[in-house]
Amino acid sequence: MQRLAIIIYMVLVSVNLCAAAPLTIDAAVQEALVKNPLIHQGQAYRQAADFAEREARANYLPRFSAAYNYQSLAEAPFVNINGNQAITNSRDQHHWEVALTQPLFSGFAISARHRLAELGLETRELELQQTRQAVILQVKQCCFDLLMAEKRLAVAESSAAALAAHAADVQKFHENGLVPFNDLLKSRVARADADQQQHRAQASVKQVRTALCLLIGRKYNSDIEIEDMDPSPPVTDDLDAQVDQALRARPEIAVIEQSLQLKENERLLAKSDYYPRIDLMGKYQQDGDDLGATSNDYSNQYNASLGVQARWTFFEFGKTRAASARVNAEQRALAQALEKIRDDIRLQVVQARLDLDVAAQNINTAQTALNQAREHWRITNLLYLQQLATSTEVLDARSYLNGAESAYLEARYGYETALAQLEWAMGKPKPEV
Repeated sequence: MQRLAIIIYMVLVSVNLCAAAPLTIDAAVQEALVKNPLIHQGQAYRQAADFAEREARANYLPRFSAAYNYQSLAEAPFVNINGNQAITNSRDQHHWEVALTQPLFSGFAISARHRLAELGLETRELELQQTRQAVILQVKQCCFDLLMAEKRLAVAESSAAALAAHAADVQKFHENGLVPFNDLLKSRVARADADQQQHRAQASVKQVRTALCLLIGRKYNSDIEIEDMDPSPPVTDDLDAQVDQALRARPEIAVIEQSLQLKENERLLAKSDYYPRIDLMGKYQQDGDDLGATSNDYSNQYNASLGVQARWTFFEFGKTRAASARVNAEQRALAQALEKIRDDIRLQVVQARLDLDVAAQNINTAQTALNQAREHWRITNLLYLQQLATSTEVLDARSYLNGAESAYLEARYGYETALAQLEWAMGKPKPEV
């Protein structure tokens, strides 16, 4: 019994350790691709399009039908022959039949509808790919936001602790008559402001963590930690090559191109009304005076037929021509939309690359400024302890340090966010689950 308790305890400890282990950004992305509701929605739409394609394909195949009819007449039917009545059928009449209809020609309507369904399935697949890429971008951005929020919380906590220590120093100097009461008030106000900044930073961490949990499909209040990553290497690819890559890979372009093909098949479908519809029809029937139509004393009990039926609606007051013209106009509109989305994609790539380059340039500058701000804070604090600097200079030094740390964090994680944005704008990576 004791041994079993020890095993259970070790298992629980292992589970807790695994649950508390930091999550890598790639692992968070994969988890989101499996659990995110938008992914599930896209998969459901794709499955619906798959069934629609099967439905359209079935129109090529023959249709089987069956019918049954029963009627009871008040009098048996008869005919007069030289003044004599001759009964021609029984009062109770049962009829059943089975029929087969095979389309032979539909004016290309069946093939056009099937192609529409195939393109619809391909479009849903592209839309699902587009959704996956959007989810990848959102998860990465949220991970970087969480890392930056946690770092800002650490900065706020450090600042609150430093200003609390400074307020204690000012208190001692004031009690000894070395500094005026106004300096003590300033230090207390600065400490209170630092506490408020810390509370805001704590709320920001919780907010971003909640958003990330919902993105990856976890409970909203899960305790999740993201493992920090090494800085990504600089991007030196040619901008024109990146734009060309985006124009080839972005699913939005493929979706509109698919829509153009859809309109072409809609035009063929609209024009199919110009042609007749021809069906091969076969039928077997039985007539009788009992439930199974197995007894018939007046005519042949069963019969079969095979024939061809043609139907042609040759005039509908311009309906078919108007439908074809409508589709042509929609094609022209889509062609312009395609050019617009290409321009938008070019702009997105250029903007993401500019943001990336700016962030890369700012990292070194921000790191240098941060080092200088730390040294300035250290020296100013020491000078104050020796009464060679004022409390205002100490508070200013701390403000400079907080600003430098925030600027460095924005540059550091702004670069990663801009890189994720650039990858999305270029249509990569191809997300796989």
